[in-house]
Amino acid sequence: MNEEAGTSVAERLLDLLECLSSAPLTVREISEKSGIPISTVHRLIRPLLSRKYLLRQGRGRYGLGLASVALSSRADLDAIIASATRPIIAILARNCRRTVHLGVFRNNLVRYLVRIEAGYSRPPSREMTELEAYCTAIGKVLLAQLSPEQLDEYLAPGDFVSLTKTTISQPDSLRTELEAVRNQGWAIDRGEMFPELRCLAAPIHDRTGRIIAAISVTDTCKHDKLDEVEEELLKLLPRINAATEEISALLRVP
Repeated sequence: MNEEAGTSVAERLLDLLECLSSAPLTVREISEKSGIPISTVHRLIRPLLSRKYLLRQGRGRYGLGLASVALSSRADLDAIIASATRPIIAILARNCRRTVHLGVFRNNLVRYLVRIEAGYSRPPSREMTELEAYCTAIGKVLLAQLSPEQLDEYLAPGDFVSLTKTTISQPDSLRTELEAVRNQGWAIDRGEMFPELRCLAAPIHDRTGRIIAAISVTDTCKHDKLDEVEEELLKLLPRINAATEEISALLRVP
């Protein structure tokens, strides 16, 4: 390949990636936006997919993948995770008929990147809001993967604020709860932030097995239905785990 041809390929690769910097596109949309012939777009996409620089995002669309993170800020990483996982979370919410969240651990808080409503549950949460980790199901999954030193630092300030009657506010009790979460691979929020909510969360892993995010399924309940709602959520665990495995594979960077 001569230098001119090599430069042309490099420029087209950059043009393609720049096209996808704001939103996922189809091959035809990429071609129309960049001026690259459709056949060339197909040829350029193949290696970018195999190296995780691009991800398939449903309906024939392609978006930036996590291998692009080396050129991105943390905010961009969150945007990539949200965009790539939203179709899977939407399917899970529809199948479970309940609201589903995806969250990550940022500055000792849970940042909710994706929120898909379904069914009758309408939890008071919003995308890109941050909530305390110790009293949420996603938060407990993310806290459970901290190293002993990191967990000691998190628990060091002492008792947490009791937001409801079931909030785990004492550090020793929370440490015991997180040990159980590590062993069983999932966490439940038993009305620990909002008394009428029950949430079941499971982890998303990177290629090394490290937990990088978690998803939760949320249900609302009346006081006399607490045990029944929790049992129904636990029945959904196989579907939740299937979704987390699919997302883990999607986000895995070689």
